[in-house]
Amino acid sequence: MGYILLIEDNQSNADMMIHILTSEGYTVKHCITGSEGVHAALADHPDMIFLDFNLPDVDGRTLILVFRKRLGKDIPIVACTARFGGIEKRISQSFGSSAFLTKPFTPEELLQTVNLFSKTKAQDEA
Repeated sequence: MGYILLIEDNQSNADMMIHILTSEGYTVKHCITGSEGVHAALADHPDMIFLDFNLPDVDGRTLILVFRKRLGKDIPIVACTARFGGIEKRISQSFGSSAFLTKPFTPEELLQTVNLFSKTKAQDEA
């Protein structure tokens, strides 16, 4: 896994995530709006998507449905949101997210999530 699509409208959050992920060797493409994210995902087929739920143009849950319909179920989609609690997590999963990170999260939590799906992908390819 090398290419991660980050859809996040808060530049500070995006900068932090980009810094952490690129320091670990990942290539990160950042999109600010959901529509930019859809275009990038369809054009570039990322290995993983980190998706903010509170975007200026479309709700993240709706984007998960679009991604699942257009890209299938193989790409891990991680919901990153300040919305917290078990209910939000279950709603996110019901829409098709692979994982859920509540903001603020630590660099370790971010990398644990990426590593979880990197290991899963490596096992599937073996």
